[in-house]
Amino acid sequence: MNGKEQYLDNSTTKAVVWESWLEETLLPDLRSDETPDPVPFFESTDNGLETSDALGSYKWGMNDGDYLYLIYLLDGPVVDAQSVIPVYVGESNDISSRIGQHSRKIRDSLPVTEWEDDDKWGSFSKYDQIAAVAERADCPLYVWIADVDEFGFCPYDFETYRQELEAKLVGLVHAQPEYERIFANREFVPNRVLHEIGKAGLEWVEDEVASQATRPPSHEINVGNNSVTKAECWREWAAEYILDDIQNERQSDPIPLFDVTDDLQVRTSDDETLERSAKIDARIRREGQKCVGSDGIREDGYDGLLYVMYQLEGSAATATPTDIVPRYIGKAEAYGKKRELSSNFTEIAYERNATRSFARWGGGNYWHIGELSLALAGEDKRKQHWVEALFEPDSRKLSEQAYLWVYAWSSAEDSSPYGTPATLAEVEPLLIGTAYDAYPEDLLNKSGTPDDAPIKMMTPTSTN
Repeated sequence: MNGKEQYLDNSTTKAVVWESWLEETLLPDLRSDETPDPVPFFESTDNGLETSDALGSYKWGMNDGDYLYLIYLLDGPVVDAQSVIPVYVGESNDISSRIGQHSRKIRDSLPVTEWEDDDKWGSFSKYDQIAAVAERADCPLYVWIADVDEFGFCPYDFETYRQELEAKLVGLVHAQPEYERIFANREFVPNRVLHEIGKAGLEWVEDEVASQATRPPSHEINVGNNSVTKAECWREWAAEYILDDIQNERQSDPIPLFDVTDDLQVRTSDDETLERSAKIDARIRREGQKCVGSDGIREDGYDGLLYVMYQLEGSAATATPTDIVPRYIGKAEAYGKKRELSSNFTEIAYERNATRSFARWGGGNYWHIGELSLALAGEDKRKQHWVEALFEPDSRKLSEQAYLWVYAWSSAEDSSPYGTPATLAEVEPLLIGTAYDAYPEDLLNKSGTPDDAPIKMMTPTSTN
């Protein structure tokens, strides 16, 4: 039995993972006489609400490092992890400036009775929500700051970096329904929830803010240690999902992303946009139609599409998980943030021939194929790192075949690389983190990888 299976056999849930992490990190600081915690976010002064002096001293000098911070409430005296009510999780390498920015924007949102809906996406912002929670809670907002490099215990018991840790914690908190109307993060949360927040506005926050947690305290459950690495978690997941499709005779995988000649020259349309293969277009439509239809979002449908652009080392027939080299991991959610049906799915839902957005793989200027085409022509730099990774210099010839795996994701049926259920919004960063551990030199994702990731350290080749 591997470490991941052992982890699941201990009947762990996301709530337990969250509470176990709090018990090892924040709770000792709250119980210690040697730390200033809990540190209040604000204090009343003659000039109105200001950042508290205690927080000013607490964050002093934290201008260069890898920091995680938690904005939270306390539900009475600190008894256990359920005493902590999470309001917002964030990360920064300049925490002093980040907290100062949050302070200004939260105070600008007060009083919340003056909030007005301007009919634009994001009208009820995370700052409006935090301000509403602060006004309606019976206790102050507190801030906890920690240096990620000093953590001895991380969620799922793997070493982590601040970008990945934020995503993991957001996923753990979001999975607990008692925090849904309190927790204000917008990233790594399903678009369906963000759409509902946008419709509800200020009414999203209950008149009385309190946790409804009724679980047994997590310290009664032994989480245990994992014996596998994040890289092994990636390979196990890739074997279960991608490799299974590659070696399944009923599937057409591996599916080339591009329409190419025999010598891997990518064909283009009349306007020099790179052409996708007919097979990948069919796969995107097939999987997309599991999520949406002519009436919009399917009630019994999926969250959206998870996709992995990859290359193979060796033949598909004899491939092993280590032969699957991930180049880019992403997702397209069926729900939009402003409109219920995402613009990425309108062409699929209404069976249009156009593929401008096409579940993020369209030829429009803000979608993957369009951006890549512009970069290849030297007209845009957003996908220049893709050009250098996938193509031979100064040509449309692929250095090796590039494949795309596309899959309709179900948060009810599918599992993350840690063996837990996950929404599409959550599984994307979890996969990026594990794939990066396995293939740091090959992964092209910039978002969700650490500051010193090779892809972020590259100096773009001149296109002159």
